[in-house]
Amino acid sequence: MGELIARPSLEVIVAAGSMTERIQLTPDERELILRHGHPFDRLSRALRRHSSHEAIRRISMSAFELDMLIGELSRSFNHGQCGQDEDAIIALCERLEYAQQTGDGDLDILQ
Repeated sequence: MGELIARPSLEVIVAAGSMTERIQLTPDERELILRHGHPFDRLSRALRRHSSHEAIRRISMSAFELDMLIGELSRSFNHGQCGQDEDAIIALCERLEYAQQTGDGDLDILQ
């Protein structure tokens, strides 16, 4: 009979020098990414390292990871998988795309 075969998780090896994207994320944004962004294992561990009760944290990632993250968040939104998080996902995607285009991943808290 058909036997289920476990699929290995996809681990992307990222060289320290390629961690060029530094994005400030709020606890809510980190949770949204973990819930809807399907981040690679390394990025998931980095996000989980900062518990949800902590303040804004700067998360480093490669340009590839950022691109994949935006794509996965967009896919979750486009497939109606975000539920009540839709508006927050749209705002997060726009901010991540801005950071991707400009290299500015900082939050403008004082504006």
